[in-house]
Amino acid sequence: MMTDAKADSAALEGPSGPPLSRFERQRGKILDAATMLLNQRGIAGMTLQEVAEQLGLKTTAVTYYFRYKEQLVRAVFEDSLQRLKEMVEQAGKADTPRARVDQYLRIHFDHYAAAMQGKTRPLAILSEMRALEGDARAALMQQYQAVFRGVRAFFGPADTAARKLRLTARTQMLNEVVFWSAIWLKQYDVGDFDTVRRQLFDILDGGIATRPSRALPAALGTGEAVAAGDSYSQFLRTATRLMNEVGYRGTSIDRIAAELNLTKGSFYHHLPTKDELILQCFRNSYQRLRDLREQARKAGLDAWETLISVIAQAMKYQFGEDYPLLRTTAFQALPDSVRQIPYEHAQRTTLLFSGLLVDSVREGAAKNVNPLLASHIIMSTINSASDIRSWAAKQDRDDAVADCLSAITRGIFHPA
Repeated sequence: MMTDAKADSAALEGPSGPPLSRFERQRGKILDAATMLLNQRGIAGMTLQEVAEQLGLKTTAVTYYFRYKEQLVRAVFEDSLQRLKEMVEQAGKADTPRARVDQYLRIHFDHYAAAMQGKTRPLAILSEMRALEGDARAALMQQYQAVFRGVRAFFGPADTAARKLRLTARTQMLNEVVFWSAIWLKQYDVGDFDTVRRQLFDILDGGIATRPSRALPAALGTGEAVAAGDSYSQFLRTATRLMNEVGYRGTSIDRIAAELNLTKGSFYHHLPTKDELILQCFRNSYQRLRDLREQARKAGLDAWETLISVIAQAMKYQFGEDYPLLRTTAFQALPDSVRQIPYEHAQRTTLLFSGLLVDSVREGAAKNVNPLLASHIIMSTINSASDIRSWAAKQDRDDAVADCLSAITRGIFHPA
């Protein structure tokens, strides 16, 4: 957490360095505290009172700048998106696609290190924007789309429909890798960041496969079925989809029940609270990945075939509208009291993929890359797929999956 002294330092200067007015400094301190609380507790867990307490102020001192919590939340996201836009513009000045992406990673890692050391304000977790509604969400999404187009331009012009499709998926994958790194980078010492960044870029650049694979992903997941009349399973499906679309705050028992035309009593018969429902969604998503791996093993697939088949089926889940996997990043918005269990499931998912990757290296099918970093890239790509369903719908589903697999196995710069 940023100390008062460090907060003073972080809020002391504007983007270009000139001294700020007292009003701007105080507003900056409020944004410092609000950003950290939002990242720690999500929108639902952040209050104006707690922001004030972080700064040793009365709530009225915060409401002087932001009368309502919603105004402060929007200001936090606007600030982060503006700084992200500046990072993208800086990286975009490099000469080649590879140099731009490498610089993009370098800027993010440097910023994260500075935030860890209390030297600057961290970026807000942007996935929480899903919980907003109306004009606020629309304006922020428009701001993010400008950032997205800037990152897509790293790869060159999207001058044909086919190229635009491919670069859109690559951009989504890259951004998700960068945003997810805010979770796992804290496991590393700042002194190791440059090595981690280089290893991460090498995987994004060259992929994980030792050579182009002729093996097609095996069909998995065909035995998965949920009884249509099972209200409990229907609640899990709908809650998972809503969490992916509108986040923790936007997912309510009332909304789930209304979509299913069921009573809230149908829910409380199975689970006592909304938090327990969300936890069960995380458990189910992790179990579904484990089930895919077990199906592959029973089918006699080797480690590499298992790896690409599990990824492919997970992507199909995400591209579908019925029952996606819960985004791993969704746990970032959960209250502190329930965040640990989903975080542990995220770690186990990382280990699941890294274990398959290590065995694939032994088989000679995968490069000897950092397996944990490669697993984070895989998880990020699966996560990002739920946001590009409309992209996948514009082409054959298998082609969309193959394109995403190609980005993982052969790198984000390789033609699909």
